[in-house]
Amino acid sequence: MIRSSKGFAVAAVLIGLAILVGVFLFSYFIPDTVQTRITDAQLTMVDRYFMIATEDRPLVNHDAKYRLKFDSGNIQNEAIRLKGKEVRIRKYGWRIPFLSMYENVVSIKEVK
Repeated sequence: MIRSSKGFAVAAVLIGLAILVGVFLFSYFIPDTVQTRITDAQLTMVDRYFMIATEDRPLVNHDAKYRLKFDSGNIQNEAIRLKGKEVRIRKYGWRIPFLSMYENVVSIKEVK
């Protein structure tokens, strides 16, 4: 009986860790939407990424092959066109300043 309760405890810990990792990855890969104003966007790349500055936070715009996102140039052109206007930005990822990590833009739409 002792042996089976030990196995149950190990299984419970492993299942708990799997759930934590799943929630952690879910928060990174699932896109969310913010409504803000674009303050700056340029067609020059910085460290292989396009940068978009908003009133709230800086964002990055780059191709993500694993997400089948290959239109970063078009999205950047849209950001330049909508500079100074209210927009709805769909993005994913995390902003971690000490690792120089930025959220990646998936799409930009003007708010009318």
